Amino acid sequence: MLKILRTHSWLLIIVLAVIGISFLLFFNIPALSGLKNPSVAKIAGKSISLETFRLARQASSIEMALSGPAQNYGENIQLVLDQMAWTRLIFLQAAKELHCIVPEEEVVRFIQGLPFLQKDGKYDASTYKRFVSSFLNPQGISEERFLQVMHEELLIGELKKVLVAPIEVIPKEVDEIYTMTFGQVQVSLFRMNLQEFMKDIQLKAEEIEKEYKNHPKDPDYYTPEKRKAGFVFFPFPENIQNLKGKELEDAKRKILEEAEDFAIEASRQTETAEMNMEKLAKEKNLTYQTTEPFTLDKPPVTVVDPPKFSKTVFELSLDKAVSEPVETSKGYYVIVLLNVEKGVLRPFNELKPVIEEKLKRKKAFEALFQKSVGVEKDLNKALKEGKDLEQIASKEGLMVEKPQAFIPVDPPKDLEAANEIGFICQLLEPLHLSHFLPTPSGGVFVYLKSRSAPTLPNEMEIKDRLEKDLLISRRQAFLEEWVLNRSKLPGYAPPASLLQRSAAQEN
Repeated sequence: MLKILRTHSWLLIIVLAVIGISFLLFFNIPALSGLKNPSVAKIAGKSISLETFRLARQASSIEMALSGPAQNYGENIQLVLDQMAWTRLIFLQAAKELHCIVPEEEVVRFIQGLPFLQKDGKYDASTYKRFVSSFLNPQGISEERFLQVMHEELLIGELKKVLVAPIEVIPKEVDEIYTMTFGQVQVSLFRMNLQEFMKDIQLKAEEIEKEYKNHPKDPDYYTPEKRKAGFVFFPFPENIQNLKGKELEDAKRKILEEAEDFAIEASRQTETAEMNMEKLAKEKNLTYQTTEPFTLDKPPVTVVDPPKFSKTVFELSLDKAVSEPVETSKGYYVIVLLNVEKGVLRPFNELKPVIEEKLKRKKAFEALFQKSVGVEKDLNKALKEGKDLEQIASKEGLMVEKPQAFIPVDPPKDLEAANEIGFICQLLEPLHLSHFLPTPSGGVFVYLKSRSAPTLPNEMEIKDRLEKDLLISRRQAFLEEWVLNRSKLPGYAPPASLLQRSAAQEN
């Protein structure tokens, strides 16, 4: 559960701080609601109070922050935390029923092994004290509460081991997946061209105008968003190209640690992000620079690795304005987002050709999908009757394409929708036809003529990896199903937010 802070541990601590503030604000507002509605859920016939659920959400926030780079859940963050908290409470109840035990010394060893608490390869008590005083306590999380959350994580881990112990992967399954993934395939592709459907489509002026009015938030109708950023660059040593092995790693790590320390301090915003970083850079005798406003696809050309720089800036937000260190070929950037200029709606006359093209494509795809249903039936009928599929496809107006044999996980780069076609080839049996696969230019049917036995080096190493991945996937699916089934047992009642979500999905 806890893939804790493998790299960039400082970033996850910052994420923890941000999430911690959010749940403190969220839960401290309805202080009296527990008096009116003391029970928000039920587990094993026992009522779950608002306070208990709050603590479960708090622990889930910590888990989210420690599990890896933060995902952008957007407006769904509260619902995600509700689901995580509910799942957590179910696991803890089951751990109690099965009498799972985790000794205190094991919790201590676990925390002492956290990567972000290491210094020179060993646990550093002073780093832990700073973590408690600088990050946990300001958010209202005591050291005892953090230890409790870590103890719960280990309990849940013990329970999961018990639950998934019977699940296994047999060698035959691995052999089949290995063959279907890495065995060379020979295919015929039958493509349908979208342009053939577009050429006969005629649109009325009122249709185009209606499309414009009905989609006022379509990103294509707006000028590109522009962003302005500030940054500090931490260059590698001039002799970096002469270093190898451990010397190279140590040199890079030293610069990375300097950039990380700077980013942490810059994230403690007592002033505006720009003033804070500029002031901090001056104190440390570092050069602070700013960019002119730029769009995602036209980054500043004066920076190192412009595409990566631009991507990083457009992943930031004004409430989380400071980036983690961004590695380039010449050093690390720490970037701060300074300003966002939202795109403005372009006038109808300027957009008319764009809207017309989009509407034509939409109508053409509708006609294409309708035609594909009949084509698929005809092709499958011909396949059962032993007829030549390529001839039937040509008569139906499809373009027949016969690429060179390839391995499904490494399809030809010049093949349109190569990755999708490769994935379908992993699922198809020889002499079978796929369902219709939409592509940017129309769509395609894949007919798998044959599959050869793999001829790859390191066969056992690959199979071992496949077995591990399949086992992880199967166990995860089992745990999700287990939680779902447990939630439906008598005496279990999820919180209202999850019930509403379930009802919405069913509708």
